[in-house]
Amino acid sequence: MRDSGRARPAAGDVTVRAHRDFRMLLGRVQPGDLVVIDRRDLDAASAKALAERRPAVVLNATEFVSGRFANLGPAVLDGAGVVLLEADPAQVRGLKDGSVLRLDGSRLYDGEQVAVDGRRVTIEEIRDRMDQARTGMASQLDTFAHTASEFLRREEGVLLHGTGLPTLRTRVGDRPVVVVGPQATDRQVRRLRTFLREQRPVLVAVDGGAELLVRGRRRIDVLVLGRDAAPSDKVLRRAREIVLHGTGDGARRQVAKLNVPTHEVTTSASSTDVGLLLAHAAGARLVVPVGDPATLEELIDRERSDQASTVLTRMRLGTSVVEAGAVPLLYTGRVRLWHLLLVLLVALAVLGVTVAATPIGHDWWHDLPDHLPDWLGGSSGTGT
Repeated sequence: MRDSGRARPAAGDVTVRAHRDFRMLLGRVQPGDLVVIDRRDLDAASAKALAERRPAVVLNATEFVSGRFANLGPAVLDGAGVVLLEADPAQVRGLKDGSVLRLDGSRLYDGEQVAVDGRRVTIEEIRDRMDQARTGMASQLDTFAHTASEFLRREEGVLLHGTGLPTLRTRVGDRPVVVVGPQATDRQVRRLRTFLREQRPVLVAVDGGAELLVRGRRRIDVLVLGRDAAPSDKVLRRAREIVLHGTGDGARRQVAKLNVPTHEVTTSASSTDVGLLLAHAAGARLVVPVGDPATLEELIDRERSDQASTVLTRMRLGTSVVEAGAVPLLYTGRVRLWHLLLVLLVALAVLGVTVAATPIGHDWWHDLPDHLPDWLGGSSGTGT
């Protein structure tokens, strides 16, 4: 849906935001900025996270839609009123974070010199590319079937038997668990606020998903750090327990400085799926993934290495998984005392009106002033 309240900039000064780590990049983006990315076939989850920051322009060093599959990200940004530009990788990667450039059409100027000679990507072009990509959906599914078979053969132990998964210190048995993945958005978490407040589930954060919980002033019960994790010290201090999943040396050194229970998992499953499997193995009554794909299009939109992991993990958890988007529809909150009192008052009011409409009630209503004290406007205190 297009954000009609935002005008697409044709010219003007823009501040460049660039960073190799996508989560770090998101944290720096301010409304009206130009965001530099290098993400071929931009997925919908990343695009939604970008759109929430309200940039004016997203400049990609590669193709927004390559034609390999019908990725949804570019359409999400276009609907949010963001200008999409593609340009030569060498020019794009040469831009420095924080620099101010002048946008004129599809070109970026540094003073009078052309810094980037970009090409505008329109919604019509996006649709044409996606239509072409959909013709290859059958081959994509064939590739997925082969990938899933290989993944199941390789990861049978962890998927079916929980082999290699640590025993968490956090009490999970028969409790709901919410797993906030790196692709989760603030809006998705906000929609769960009633469920989080009243059910007090175990909170499992995966990589960048931890930042959302920390911003919401929530304690992280289990923090799963993957290969590209770059956690802040504030996030690590908010975690009660940490699970390392192919984590890099820098994050490991950060964790080693803390007096926090730490475990390690070795598997080719995605970090989000590790969080789901940990919850299932610990006996969770209900598991709510936030930021994971919920439809076939969103699944195909993901990186190929994660597709098999996502589907087979969901199959393993079975009926214990409830999509985050469905929770507000299924759970409206506990019945509170004031709810009952309000219903009781309404019932009494209806009963009073019904009785007053009868002949006996009519007589009672007219005799009522004779039985009220003076201070309520009655005549019970006056003499005859």
